[in-house]
Amino acid sequence: MQFKNVIGIGWDAGGWMGSNHGAAVCRWELSANEITWLGTPTELSLPENSLFSLEEFIQQAAPGLHINEIEEDTLVVIGVDAPLGYPSAFHRLLKGERLPMGKPEKEIYNPLAYRYTDREMYEVFGKKPLSAVYDRIGNNATGAMIHTKLWQEEHGFKTYPFEGAEPEDNRVIIEVYPALVKEKRFEEVHEYLRKFFPKEVTPGTDAYDACICAVYAIAFGTDGKLLPKLQEPPADQKELAAEEGWIYYFKQNE
Repeated sequence: MQFKNVIGIGWDAGGWMGSNHGAAVCRWELSANEITWLGTPTELSLPENSLFSLEEFIQQAAPGLHINEIEEDTLVVIGVDAPLGYPSAFHRLLKGERLPMGKPEKEIYNPLAYRYTDREMYEVFGKKPLSAVYDRIGNNATGAMIHTKLWQEEHGFKTYPFEGAEPEDNRVIIEVYPALVKEKRFEEVHEYLRKFFPKEVTPGTDAYDACICAVYAIAFGTDGKLLPKLQEPPADQKELAAEEGWIYYFKQNE
């Protein structure tokens, strides 16, 4: 199905206890071929003794937009900045398997700590994502995984590439990595993306990173019509990516 409208929801996933969750929502329409920001990107914390309902999460950044009122011919994509899967080798270790491995040449090559997609980020961009197994990002990752499962059950989303993609899928969740499109944490995104960002949001904030996630979501949904295409898992790694997850990234930085 060719979608004429795409809603991009960006979630810079924070930890369980802090107020460092970023939320941003924007829309793309084929007729105008541009990005419009809905509401104001914001930062928030998890509700006490609960989780974000998707409706509540969207309302924080885009009041008036209701998930159950979005038309069927509109593609809704959620871009999440947090690991949505664990390394295959780590899964096997937890199941009791003794893995044939020794000390790696570099930490990034430790299959217990890093996924294929993490190593791809290192090889392509020279950036090493945090490990959901070894680093504190595991806090954010578990929260993100719980929420994506909830939103799948309640609203019919599919998380790619764990589940098979179908042309009619109109609610999709993807993992993204904002650091790939900026040089340093507190800087703006690369020049070729800046025109798409709201002026009132400060670089380096969780709200700004949520905007990056939302732009990735739009890029996924528009498939090259406005933004560079996102890189899918390589054909020879699709099975592994379906087990571990995949960071969707721009094929080129212009």
